[in-house]
Amino acid sequence: MASIRKHRDKWQAQIRTVGIKPIAKSFLKKADAIAWSKVIEAEIYLGKYIDPRAAESVTLSDAIDRYLLGFTKDSSPDKAMLSRLKRLRCDLGAFPLSKLSVSKLAAYRDQRLEGASPTTVHHELNLLLRILRLANGEWEIRLPQGVPSIRLPKLPCGRNRRLQQGELLTLLDSFDDDEELKQFLLLAIETGARRSELTDLKWKDVDLTAGTLTFRQTKNGTDRTIPLTSAAKTILESMSQSRSFVFSLSCSQVTQKFSRACTRAQISDLRLHDLRHEAISRFFEAGLNQVEVAAISGHKSTVMLNRYTHISTAHLSKKFIASNLANS
Repeated sequence: MASIRKHRDKWQAQIRTVGIKPIAKSFLKKADAIAWSKVIEAEIYLGKYIDPRAAESVTLSDAIDRYLLGFTKDSSPDKAMLSRLKRLRCDLGAFPLSKLSVSKLAAYRDQRLEGASPTTVHHELNLLLRILRLANGEWEIRLPQGVPSIRLPKLPCGRNRRLQQGELLTLLDSFDDDEELKQFLLLAIETGARRSELTDLKWKDVDLTAGTLTFRQTKNGTDRTIPLTSAAKTILESMSQSRSFVFSLSCSQVTQKFSRACTRAQISDLRLHDLRHEAISRFFEAGLNQVEVAAISGHKSTVMLNRYTHISTAHLSKKFIASNLANS
């Protein structure tokens, strides 16, 4: 039973029950205190009561710290995730979890969309909701209104740009004797690797004898070992191994140099990341199946792998003709 007492100039309702810390709240009117206590007692009786105090004392910044503690040395957050967490901490970190309501997150979404792409905002909110689900579930920090149900920005259609006939040779000719950039781009096409994976690649993770290389702490938080094509092996064998990293270029340097090369070559609407689409599409055209391509590309879902796959019409036509001839 709740106890109602006058405390200073207010009426305080206090509920004590086994298994729950004492609950108290003050009201200006006694009737309000009685009504509130009846509602809380009913929720406790039905097993629906959620104590909001934990969510009120834990900020999003605290939750992010706990989320990061869940990673291990073998599965650490990638740079993209750390960047998103930094943004969330900066804009929302001071708020208690109990204050991260639907309206608060909707306001954050709309404000971010004024200066960031829908894809960026989508990933930030998706990460935030993941943390809130962990808090509300596994961490037992019950959110008074549950995990907010908020509309995420729609992801744009994936790019389908591939290298056209003659573009690669034209591009390579525009490198102004920048042999390292040439090796970088050719290796990107042969491996399907991300830009950061190649810039972070060390010679100790390249095994030319076995014909493999290992990317450490990839975007998915795990290591990935892939086989080398004969062309990729030839490229690596031609390079100096006098330094720790295979390439001396940073991510930004590669992007800037690639952009300038495209301008000189008069190649439009081609981005560095399109080479990953090119590589993955070539893997499928070479006859590899989804499981094999995913093992090389590092994609964890078929949906994302399909966004990177753009089989050329010419290849499909040849396969169709060959199939018809075989069956005739």
